Amino acid sequence: MRHPQRGLSALAAMASRLVACAGLVLGSLAPSSAFAAKPASATATGAAASASSGATAGVTAGTPALSYRELTWSQLVPPGWDPMKRFRDLNLGRMSDNSPRMAALMADLRDELDNAPLVEALQDDAVRLPGYVVPLQTDKDGVREFLLVPYFGACIHMPPPPANQIVLVKLAQPAKQLRAMDTVWASGVLRLDRQPSDMGVSGYRLDAARVEAYRSPPR
Repeated sequence: MRHPQRGLSALAAMASRLVACAGLVLGSLAPSSAFAAKPASATATGAAASASSGATAGVTAGTPALSYRELTWSQLVPPGWDPMKRFRDLNLGRMSDNSPRMAALMADLRDELDNAPLVEALQDDAVRLPGYVVPLQTDKDGVREFLLVPYFGACIHMPPPPANQIVLVKLAQPAKQLRAMDTVWASGVLRLDRQPSDMGVSGYRLDAARVEAYRSPPR
């Protein structure tokens, strides 16, 4: 028997999980003990010194100290962007989850999310962003690249969020203590750089000077 509302719920559920992440915050997270936290205003020299112990990703030699502006995930999304706009007038309630038309719509939505628009004004900004770790490149020295995502399970237990909600983090030095779904602050220079990976399409790249354990901002 066909369930007339299942098509609507399938597409809506996917969209709500993938798009609603823009409004998520990490203020309720318990701090991770994986790293020795340092103040965000630490100098390049201090960050590089801590990197030698594997606690944080250090600043590359010769890189000047930067003042990092704290970003929220919603600031990575252009105002007014609505990935569901083109799907709202479709009569989804009459479609089965298993129909070819529904499969095509789901593929179209995935394409919409992977090509999500970026905020051009953020190019080359020195920023600090909290999130969850999805390791990409790891060797005996530690994690060298990872995706930073705004909610637990993204790209691992759940489909990837929109590209403007995935940041590819490239570390100046490998971080030995990083694990999947660790919660961290990543600081560095933000670039607009859409990149595919096995775990999802990232819209931004962060050339990271440092990564440290997540701590809730003081209230």
